[in-house]
Amino acid sequence: MLSRIGTPVLLAASLLLSACNGIQFSSNLEPYVEDRIKTRMVREYSIAEIDQYNATTLGFVDASYCQDRVDDRKASKSQLVRDLKLRTKNLGGNGLVVEACGTGAIAGCYSYMECRGVAYSVPERKGDSTPPTTARNAF
Repeated sequence: MLSRIGTPVLLAASLLLSACNGIQFSSNLEPYVEDRIKTRMVREYSIAEIDQYNATTLGFVDASYCQDRVDDRKASKSQLVRDLKLRTKNLGGNGLVVEACGTGAIAGCYSYMECRGVAYSVPERKGDSTPPTTARNAF
């Protein structure tokens, strides 16, 4: 048997729970999380490694970053490679060879960095669990 205090608490809790039914939460993190998941689906290969697969070339991809102001974040190779992976995934690929990354002087930029690569569709091989590598070429 419920006490006098328990009945109103139970009633209030059930009303709150039923009132929240169908509520959807959203945030501005969804695109970021979705992009991070996409980039995890793209493996980075060296040129020698990609030659071991029957991979289909999807095209060239590039990414660049210009630091407009002194207080902006600086260019980062890891961020540009993530951008290359996202572009690769958007082309339908799952493999990337980073051909070159480098810095340069561009008018209006405190710092500038650019990376270029090739996007591939790589067939999965049974038992292939080799960890991704990082290309270290500079232009």
